[in-house]
Amino acid sequence: MSKGALILFTRIAVPGRVKTRLMPLLSGGECAALQKAMTLDTAYALATLDRELFVFYSDEGPVELLDELPGKARLYPQKGAGLGARMYNALDTVLALGYKDCLLLGSDLPLLDPEDVAKAGRILEEKDIVFCPSADGGYWLVGMHTPFRPVFQGQRYSTGNVLADALACCAAHGLRPGLGTIRRDLDTPEDLAWLLAAKAANPQLRGRVMDWLQAWQDSRG
Repeated sequence: MSKGALILFTRIAVPGRVKTRLMPLLSGGECAALQKAMTLDTAYALATLDRELFVFYSDEGPVELLDELPGKARLYPQKGAGLGARMYNALDTVLALGYKDCLLLGSDLPLLDPEDVAKAGRILEEKDIVFCPSADGGYWLVGMHTPFRPVFQGQRYSTGNVLADALACCAAHGLRPGLGTIRRDLDTPEDLAWLLAAKAANPQLRGRVMDWLQAWQDSRG
């Protein structure tokens, strides 16, 4: 199959189960609304690309809460013990369908430009594996042609060493990695302050996350 695939990793937006690092600044309901807004913005941005879209979700709540996703998205539950195993299993599942390559990314990217994802796909044409760095020392996207389990094993997720460890693993196995665009994801109150500043500096920004942010600001007077 000559076409590539995309995997969006997300969580079902259930109050008290998602974005808990933003509490108590945000209520459980506000965290869930933000999670849903980010998931939908990301999914609809990815749906504009010439790749098959898969959404792998974790089981915080009923899958019906994902009904507003683009119609072209194919839904699968995440499987595996730990984030690394779940990412590997998702890539293994999709690549087994015969796609030439697959890019996997999360939904915590409020300022995602789909061109960044397209660029990662172009980098992967020349490399064995591609990572897009996140500002916290991790990566927000990983892509490969064939499933490569070692890069997901022994990782210290939620630390500042994730990307460095992944690149070291690639070097140890003789893989040629490429790096895409750096982006900042949204997990903490500091990230939310960054997003507020970005909104103030760029009033033209649009989307469900920006609508949520405006409503949240309005609610705080």
